[in-house]
Amino acid sequence: MKVQNFFSELKRRRVFRVAVVYAGVAFIVFQVADFTFPALHVPDWFSSAVVVLLLLGFFIAVGMAWAFDITEQGVVRAKTKGPEEAKAAHRPLIGNKTLAIVAAVAGLGVAATASLAVWSYLSKGKQPGPINAIAVLPLENLMNDPEQEYFVDGMHEALISELGKISALRVISRTSAMHYKDTDKLLPEIARELGVNAVVEGSVLRVGDRVKITAQLMGTAPERHLWTDDYTRDLRDVLELHSEVARAIAKEIKVTLTPEEEARLAAGHPVDPAAYEAYLLGRHYYNKAQEADLRRAIEYFKQSIEIDSIYALGYSGLADAYTFLSAANIDPPEDTWPKARAAAEEALALDEGLAEAHTSLAFIKISFDLDWTGAEREFKHALEINPSSRDAHQFYAYYLSHARRHNEAIAHARNALELDPYSLLAQHTLAWLLSRAGHHDEAIHQSENIIAIDSDYPWGHWMLALAYANQEMYEEAIPPLQTSMTHLGEDVSDEIGFLGYLYGRLGRRAEARKLLKQLDERSARGRYVSPVSRSWIYIGLGDKDQAFALLEEGYETHAGWMATLKVDFFYNTIRDDPRFADLLRRMNFPE
Repeated sequence: MKVQNFFSELKRRRVFRVAVVYAGVAFIVFQVADFTFPALHVPDWFSSAVVVLLLLGFFIAVGMAWAFDITEQGVVRAKTKGPEEAKAAHRPLIGNKTLAIVAAVAGLGVAATASLAVWSYLSKGKQPGPINAIAVLPLENLMNDPEQEYFVDGMHEALISELGKISALRVISRTSAMHYKDTDKLLPEIARELGVNAVVEGSVLRVGDRVKITAQLMGTAPERHLWTDDYTRDLRDVLELHSEVARAIAKEIKVTLTPEEEARLAAGHPVDPAAYEAYLLGRHYYNKAQEADLRRAIEYFKQSIEIDSIYALGYSGLADAYTFLSAANIDPPEDTWPKARAAAEEALALDEGLAEAHTSLAFIKISFDLDWTGAEREFKHALEINPSSRDAHQFYAYYLSHARRHNEAIAHARNALELDPYSLLAQHTLAWLLSRAGHHDEAIHQSENIIAIDSDYPWGHWMLALAYANQEMYEEAIPPLQTSMTHLGEDVSDEIGFLGYLYGRLGRRAEARKLLKQLDERSARGRYVSPVSRSWIYIGLGDKDQAFALLEEGYETHAGWMATLKVDFFYNTIRDDPRFADLLRRMNFPE
């Protein structure tokens, strides 16, 4: 066939018209698919499949147009004709029927596409609703330098903190997220274990004073890629970097931010890179929660604010560290509470939106100021700023328990555990508050679960001893308490007081007095011993006068255990003494 005749045949058989019409309809089909597939949560590969099917359909439509003529007598097999024959032959119908067939073919394509999309949608079972719970997995250290791990961990913690400011999201705390560092588990399994429906993965690369974060957001039910991007900034703008990533994630999962959240996620002021570096090192050691590490953390936090005197996070870290030393009875509270207060107030003067500083200040208001109303206000403010703060929920739970608001306390303790399911601290908090509320069997079960998870964790054994002692099962309380003391080593002054109380209640007076001498020896060596811990032994021995003298000292020095007077079992035998009622009144407990 001559080339001229070939093109004449293409024109006569309406091949060009079919090709143009099919291409137009196929474009519409693809646009419809591109619009509807995301709403149906159709997997990414399906869009590629539609393109392939439409391309195949194009060749089929063109082939059909070449092979068949549509005439008034119906569809007939096309024959090649010469120019004169073509003029005399039955001419194909003009436009309408040809277009009808093309439209029918395209319609079948649309129907097939829609059917496959619906099938894909239904075959996956339950479809995801709005994303309301998220975990940020440990970021990858692209520097391949173990000494930079603290920097990567700090970036990870900061991103969690920024996302935690979004009230519509439940954000898993750092402790539980770190459980999956270097894990081989698949994302759906991780999401199921943490109770989330989206996961953020990413990496950190630092070169000098430039830092790059790459982050991607994955939906997990079903697993699907939602978003990825990377951000490079000078280290001076690292606060802006954290906020920008958090806002991008919120936008991608269609979370509506309140005006207050928009303001809190607004870019922070530039920070001196050396100050930020010192702050991250401070957080690194603070998270270890051991006395020597806490003291090292304090030095780094001080260094941070010496470099940058308006760096609010440095003051907030300092407040946290001093609060820890005070609340854990490591240092004399009359020395450390004022330092904690000064740091927390300075942090909030520089940046009112720091949930950690509000939480520290709440502790200070309870223990140093005896301002329970002000403390509750600070806890609530911390939770408004960061609803996903495990610490704020957990320590507010203790506050509520001290005030005998047990149901509210347990609810916040469960919230803390939901935010940090792998945190043994959150687990033992729940066990303690269950015991105080009289849920003894549940408290014992919770304590035994902690021991089953980590038998070396001292506070699981301590909680089991408390649960028994709350039921006056003093003999049963001794073995787990002694196990706790073994794991704690030298740091056991409160445990010695607890054991002395048990011995006294059991009539083992000589053993109880021997423990009093141990506390005297610790104090002589320069170790802080809470007068409240000593009072427990005298209460167990029935020596009320000595007990009240020590409780008065605890009141004067703001000793940490004074906040538990209203609820703990240690004081059950002296509650009817007028001196105890007077002490409760001066402690200013809320009604």
